[in-house]
Amino acid sequence: MIDLHCHTNYSDGSDEPLTLLNRAAQLGVQALAITDHDTLEGYDAAWPHARETGFDLLCGVELSTRCAASARSAHLLAYFSSDPGSVFRTWLKTLRDKRLERNAALLRRLHELKINISCEELQAVGKRQIGRPHFAKLMVEKGYVKTPGEAFDRYLCESGLAWVDREEPSLEEAIERVWSAGGIASLAHPVRISRDYGILRKLTAALLPHGLEAIECFHPEHTTPDTHACLEIAADYGLETTGGSDFHGSYKPDIQLATGKDGNIQITLPVLQNLRRRFMKKRQHDSPVAADHAERTCEVRS
Repeated sequence: MIDLHCHTNYSDGSDEPLTLLNRAAQLGVQALAITDHDTLEGYDAAWPHARETGFDLLCGVELSTRCAASARSAHLLAYFSSDPGSVFRTWLKTLRDKRLERNAALLRRLHELKINISCEELQAVGKRQIGRPHFAKLMVEKGYVKTPGEAFDRYLCESGLAWVDREEPSLEEAIERVWSAGGIASLAHPVRISRDYGILRKLTAALLPHGLEAIECFHPEHTTPDTHACLEIAADYGLETTGGSDFHGSYKPDIQLATGKDGNIQITLPVLQNLRRRFMKKRQHDSPVAADHAERTCEVRS
């Protein structure tokens, strides 16, 4: 049992990275990828402990992008066999800066709607990186809504009263940046883009020239037909399959690490083994300079 999609309190999860690792170990999870939003800091914090204890921790991140095909936000998971390097990390910093700008605009919009939440309250809850779950938590605590789900449905989702667009890179650009950094890009929870499988198939085909190499087939929001459709698309286009719980801790209390909602997912080790085989193939096709860089990075990590 593995989990390749989960979050820590370095983005919008509630658990510290070491708490997450300990939780995974107690559950018998064989491998984990920390995929915080637009940051690798949760992975960085967990890596020394994982190395010391021999826990199999994969470097990952979840990127917020704009999908032209749907004119909506789309998430992309990126996985790396080693550190992606300073160029990619600097680019992530620009994404976090745009998130800060959106948060300020969202706060102003909520104030216009007579929902009074302060920057100080958000900072106390979000600490390292403020996201919409932190807004939702405060809205519940202050009595504006009854549940986080209501906060999203009424105010914070893309059709919500307080929704504010933020400047995001295109899905194509994000895939290309992951590719350039030696990573594998996987389309995250694709049914959020569309449950029209024909649209998903066309989108996947269009993203192949940009370097898309995987699709998240296993996710708590997927129905059995959704999973089968994604598996067929992956097989038809020679893509890897990925999956995970999208665990956020107490911010999504109905989602459990590694098993999702009411045990509706269970991802097995071969999924990760296939990813790692693709990493090996990518290294074999690297230029001598890139291969040397990857080798030296692995030496630093080991």
